[in-house]
Amino acid sequence: MTTVEAIYEGGVFKPVAPVALPERQRVRLRFEPVAADETLAWLERMRDAREALRAECGTFPDSTPDIAEDRLRDV
Repeated sequence: MTTVEAIYEGGVFKPVAPVALPERQRVRLRFEPVAADETLAWLERMRDAREALRAECGTFPDSTPDIAEDRLRDV
């Protein structure tokens, strides 16, 4: 059995990471709410990962206008 973290939003469960399943694969879900402190720890790990990427690759844009502007610089 595989455990997948997801967020329930708008009537749909959205995985927080990629899932190795074919499209339209039927699955059975069991619910285990994640405590707020676990969510905060996950967010902190994601911040650390983002900072590590930034340190390795330099800054990267955070919004669509910034992405468009960044792409124009490469032309």
